[in-house]
Amino acid sequence: MYPTKITLYQVGYCKHPEFMVKRGGSFSSIKFPAMVALIEYEGKNLLFDTGYGKHFFDATAKFPEKLYAITTPVTLEKPLVEMMDKKIDSIFISHFHADHIGGLKDFPDAKLYCSKEAYEIAKGKMSRFSKTKMGVLPALLPDDFEERLTYIEDLPKVNLPDALAPFEKGYLLEDKFYVIELDGHAYGQYGLVVDDTFFVSDAVWDIEAITKGLKPNILTHIIFKDAKVYYETIDKLKELHRRNPTLKIVPTHCTKTHEWYEDV
Repeated sequence: MYPTKITLYQVGYCKHPEFMVKRGGSFSSIKFPAMVALIEYEGKNLLFDTGYGKHFFDATAKFPEKLYAITTPVTLEKPLVEMMDKKIDSIFISHFHADHIGGLKDFPDAKLYCSKEAYEIAKGKMSRFSKTKMGVLPALLPDDFEERLTYIEDLPKVNLPDALAPFEKGYLLEDKFYVIELDGHAYGQYGLVVDDTFFVSDAVWDIEAITKGLKPNILTHIIFKDAKVYYETIDKLKELHRRNPTLKIVPTHCTKTHEWYEDV
């Protein structure tokens, strides 16, 4: 029996004023690292997202996509593929924002898991400007994306254990990991439970949204799929933390939670 091992990587970062994610915060720009998790289990390697990639700069070279790069300045010292010394078997895509799928093209042999709802937005007839406003850059998707794809909604549906209450329903990935919808921030956003760790993607940007009731600036509602549902999801995460405080809840951009692991 192989023990599950989790390693976190910071794959690029963007900058925003602190007050955007913390009401009452300063106007100073702070870094928001794009976190990726390598999950090693049973001789296999699964990625939770890919962070940014060099393809991001190609995808945002022209307007309207260039607006993404202007409003969200990105720094990438090294793409994930250059940090990896292991063959990646599969990639779990939490949602389709560029800081989560920027490296997909660097892993041409990996199986892909994503939400059908999220993918239909990315490939749909919505204008390029509208997709850019939503943080979706279809140019980041590999040409053979559909050939390697399994929709999360097609995975086995399960009743979640009491340890994950108040979340009740989910899916089972690789017969081992629970997949839970985290609606509100983006179309088709899902989190992944790996043993005692819950990767919640952008359901919150800072763990203090759960532990201290911290809320983002109301201006951020512009980019949300549904602000009301976003806060309902946070309330569920707060209740989960209250009931099960030993479960590590890991948002993508929160440096505090990264300290639970040895970052690379």
